Amino acid sequence: MSQLWSKIRYGVRWNPAERLALATRALNLQKVKSIDISMDPLHHDNLSIRTFWHSIMAPKVRLTNPNVRVKTEIRNDRRAPFFVTTLDDGQKLHISTENMSAMDVIMNFNRLTGQPELGKAGTRPKAKI
Repeated sequence: MSQLWSKIRYGVRWNPAERLALATRALNLQKVKSIDISMDPLHHDNLSIRTFWHSIMAPKVRLTNPNVRVKTEIRNDRRAPFFVTTLDDGQKLHISTENMSAMDVIMNFNRLTGQPELGKAGTRPKAKI
């Protein structure tokens, strides 16, 4: 049986890596003034915030707002990781990433900053950096 029919038969399921890539593609820092990341590297649930940190430091995302300030605080207190985003209008968003996947963190960030949760699929033209 072809893969198309197997997807139709069992219902289409999201591939988590594919959905993370689409959420990362929609990242836009135009309305963001600063992002303060606070994490404990020995905490058992810090993979999602590390993936978020890696995603916002990508060159294509940083080109959306080169003036955004990203500050990282490395703690040793075994508390859950979180980040605080300050928007241009002065509003602060406090997002705790405990028990969340990286895809959910990025999708929530996109939704709260007024961007679409997922980017468009398909190939993109090469950006001039």
